[in-house]
Amino acid sequence: MPFTVHSSWIASLTPGPKAKTMNLTAILKPPRPQPYTACYEGVLGTRLELYILAQHPRTARQAEAQILLEIDRLEGLFSRFLPNSELNRWQNAGTARVSPELAWLLREAEAWQRRTRGAFHPAAEAVQALYRRTSAPSVEDLEALRTNLVAPLWELEGEQARKLTTLPLNFNALAKGRIADLACQQALRVAGVKEVWLNLGGDLRHYGANSLRVAITHPFSPADNAPPLAWLVIRNQGVATSGHTQRGRHLFDPRTIRPVTRIAQATALAQDAATADVLATAFCVLEPEESLALAEECQVGCLVVDSQGQIYTNPAFDRQCTQRLEEVHP
Repeated sequence: MPFTVHSSWIASLTPGPKAKTMNLTAILKPPRPQPYTACYEGVLGTRLELYILAQHPRTARQAEAQILLEIDRLEGLFSRFLPNSELNRWQNAGTARVSPELAWLLREAEAWQRRTRGAFHPAAEAVQALYRRTSAPSVEDLEALRTNLVAPLWELEGEQARKLTTLPLNFNALAKGRIADLACQQALRVAGVKEVWLNLGGDLRHYGANSLRVAITHPFSPADNAPPLAWLVIRNQGVATSGHTQRGRHLFDPRTIRPVTRIAQATALAQDAATADVLATAFCVLEPEESLALAEECQVGCLVVDSQGQIYTNPAFDRQCTQRLEEVHP
């Protein structure tokens, strides 16, 4: 795999003075878990950071290997960029029996499209493609695309899927979080692993008994050492942040076929990374008041910053937020 990695044990046992005697309890006592970190570049086209708390370096490396294998496996199923991924093979074939993982993705995507009132849309890539061709699409082009976007995209019966649209489908705003969830679960199956978290290009997933303190990026400061917008304390949860201030304008409203301009950045705090991932995208498209209402409906935390620097949060976010800037300026 074309990854660059840097890893190290960030804590180690320090031998003390030699003991004159050793009782049975000391002999049988397991070693104290130690934290292990790793950082990869080029995983799913982004940066992967890992933290694993394990009984032994060998155990941590086994968990790390399981994470990488699971990410690689799921990329082969979900990727829009790999020509031979299962997603692309299905799109080219039109009708096929799909894997349980891809069937799950199709079912969840359909549910989230409905739940977000179309703010999350698996065919939104077509809107991006239209604006790459021209910055000022004609009324005819906009109406033709809108007609295609409101039509059914696929039908799924069991694991048999049939594509109903000619538009390309892209599930990145849901799939990346799902990959983070499943990769962490694989790591936890390794005996001796006590805690794991990973950050996959801004989609963070944590599993373990301890709490994790998470910094939310300042939306308007390009400096790496800028103070965070907010600090969260999470446990067994997922967090995702989306927006245009770091990556440029790449988000569009599939309902209006227009670029997103009001929202600068949005963060979702949920019970899993897949939910956080899809809602962070939807929160960038919806009006702030709509996002707060949807967050309450889905029982997730929500932080939205508009292009003027106004901050919106809901109680679920505030309960886990330990520190937040009171105002930000573009």
